[in-house]
Amino acid sequence: MQSDCQACPLRRDGLCASVADEQLPSWAAIKRPVRTIRAGASLFVEGDENEMVYIVRRGWALASMMHENGRRQVLRFVMPGNLIGFERAPDGGMPCTVEALTDLIVCPMPRHSLMRFCQQVPNVALRMASLLAAETISDWRLLGGLGTRTATERIARLLLALYNRQRQRTAPDISDVTLPISQVLIADATGLTPVHVCRTLKEMRTAGLLSFAKGHLRVLDWMRLTELAEMNDATAPQPLAKQDVSLPLTNPRDRGRLPQDFREPFLDAPGASGSQVMELPSRSAPD
Repeated sequence: MQSDCQACPLRRDGLCASVADEQLPSWAAIKRPVRTIRAGASLFVEGDENEMVYIVRRGWALASMMHENGRRQVLRFVMPGNLIGFERAPDGGMPCTVEALTDLIVCPMPRHSLMRFCQQVPNVALRMASLLAAETISDWRLLGGLGTRTATERIARLLLALYNRQRQRTAPDISDVTLPISQVLIADATGLTPVHVCRTLKEMRTAGLLSFAKGHLRVLDWMRLTELAEMNDATAPQPLAKQDVSLPLTNPRDRGRLPQDFREPFLDAPGASGSQVMELPSRSAPD
């Protein structure tokens, strides 16, 4: 088990990075055998009793909850290095469902064993608190804008956040990343309908902001996209640090600016038509 931890790609990442080499035998002793969850299967379901905490070793997952009206709300996208299963609802059940988006490999450990290890090794406790706090802040930033941002702003913020997380794990200076998510998941994460997401993505492509199709995301205009998402502190990939005027847009005259006719139809309400539009951006009448 010790050699397995040493060879793990997450040895210097996430929670495991706070475990010193001499502490690896004790750390490995609290782990249970590595589990593989196939894409589409659930690691646990909202309301389940679960005494395990999981470190994601490989793959993507999503955490979600069901509203009383039957709609799903995606709370978080989970990537390698993330810790899941630590939170519990007041009744002791799991507050959300975690489903594998791709084949998922996790390292399970009993919650009580992890807490006991944290008491013995304060650095691990501090690291875990820091990671959980960072995830909470990230969730707040994404979910907090659902009632105040337009559809375009919500989608831009979500995709840009996932884009940044993915390229930090792979190559920092790339403009294309693969995201194993669908337009339905984007809708569930942003509080929109799949129809509205589809229309908005097409408009964002026409405006030269980004291209997203079949799980493949390409950022076309970093500066405008970060401004739209209000994520100006994000670090641009080197090839995109300056505007790439060679990127194809529907209308060459619109390079470097957002077209004036870039509008957002209200498609969420039953019977709504494309004639009902709002200018971008607008926070006085959020979607």
